Amino acid sequence: MKILNARQMAEVDSLTTERYLVPSILLMENAGRSVADEIERSCPGLQNKSISILCGPGNNGGDGFVVARHLALRNARPSVVLFAEPERLKGDALTNFKIASAMKIPISILPVPASSKSFLAEGIPPDIIVDALFGTGLSKPIGPGFGQVVNWINKCSRRSYVVAVDIPSGLVADSPLIPGPAVKAQLTVTFTALKLAQIMPPAADLAGRVVLAQIGSPSELLDNPEYRLNLIDSALVRSTVPVRDRDSHKGSFGHVYVVAGSRGKGGAALMTGLAALRAGAGLVTLWLPQSLQQNVSGRFPELMTEPLPETDEGTSTRAGAERLLEQLRQADALVLGPGLTTNESTKRLVWELVHRSPVPVVLDADGINAFVPPAEPLVNELGQPVVITPHPGEMARLTGKNTSQVQESRIDNARECAARFGCFVVFKGFQTVVAGPEGDVFINNTGNPGMASGGTGDILSGMVGRFVAAWKKQDSRSLLHFLSSAVHLHGLAGDVAAEKEGVDSLIATDILTFLPEAFRRVSQE
Repeated sequence: MKILNARQMAEVDSLTTERYLVPSILLMENAGRSVADEIERSCPGLQNKSISILCGPGNNGGDGFVVARHLALRNARPSVVLFAEPERLKGDALTNFKIASAMKIPISILPVPASSKSFLAEGIPPDIIVDALFGTGLSKPIGPGFGQVVNWINKCSRRSYVVAVDIPSGLVADSPLIPGPAVKAQLTVTFTALKLAQIMPPAADLAGRVVLAQIGSPSELLDNPEYRLNLIDSALVRSTVPVRDRDSHKGSFGHVYVVAGSRGKGGAALMTGLAALRAGAGLVTLWLPQSLQQNVSGRFPELMTEPLPETDEGTSTRAGAERLLEQLRQADALVLGPGLTTNESTKRLVWELVHRSPVPVVLDADGINAFVPPAEPLVNELGQPVVITPHPGEMARLTGKNTSQVQESRIDNARECAARFGCFVVFKGFQTVVAGPEGDVFINNTGNPGMASGGTGDILSGMVGRFVAAWKKQDSRSLLHFLSSAVHLHGLAGDVAAEKEGVDSLIATDILTFLPEAFRRVSQE
């Protein structure tokens, strides 16, 4: 699902009219009607509720006039407050103001700031407030005049149901930050495509429930390859998990090799391998230090195991690289890193495998740490893609920044990391970001704080390995879809676990337990 910035959104609107001859006033009509539709769904008994629609001087205010008209046609009793002189209105907004006036919808004219003070000071807050003050064109903090209007809306929100038209006024569409006074809405009805401020906190925390309405722009306009920001949704996941053919066999769904574990960290290897299986891999083989292999073998009969030479500390060594590389020709993906440690010989094993693997590589945990500080791009000599799955600390070490810096701008840092190292990045954390080396980005919105516990990253690594194995070497952009599917299902399984078990007691293996339900929910949406 596309996320557009303000410039791109204006471009889509303009092309809709210029190329497809859809009048701009029809787009405004569809936008206002869609808001009225959602208000009617969300607030039964509109005829008995007081409704104030607050309009600014631009097209967002024009949308508000259309909302008022459609609510009036449904026997509701809306009133409009225009915080501008009517002479300031232009084009479609002026036309809809005249229509609302002709329909005798009550309209109060209160130019900001002076005339609005008495209105803001008097009366009982309405049942519903529609915020149509500013839209996605806002590029700076609103001034003190409109600031007092925003503060009034937020004060009323303890009693009133606040609906934002397109975006809560005061937010800048392209930024997750809150630049100044901004409306806190319970519902935002946005148009054509999502905006970053509705997705990423703290700005997104002011949007409430976000409903996306299509108002008439042809979908092919959103397929512009220059529009590189996306939200992962169930439709994308379904495209990577087709219905299985009746004559399928275990070889149909990929063989994942997992090189993981060390003395005391066998659990990381087990969770990674089990996650790959539970996510749908046909076969999984764990490659483990020899002494660990003896302890792990047979604990889960579905997992195959192979031994690797080990150091005195119980970690895998470079000596096992040639045999493993030869055997990798039987695999479809390699997951490398969980629980490996950063023993020097182990790091040399990691370097050999990343550079020489004949299959795509998923690099996690100590696999990533083996390349810190990075001296070169994470590029495979055979042209196989490399996927890294850093948490914020690992991302900081890779980029030479501190954790706060990488967290302040997660999207930009994921994109820059992918471009710098020539790899695919799954930047873990709240709203995991998936980025490709060409600049495409996918943002996840599943998951919860209960997943902040040891092992959840190992589960994700195994799931990513399974989806990389299923990718079957298609184009690089489609690999982002498969990575995004793993991330979305991982978070969704965590959400199901939180529903069933609660957030505080959630552990990593709960994600495995509820992963089948996550798949089922996605398939049925």
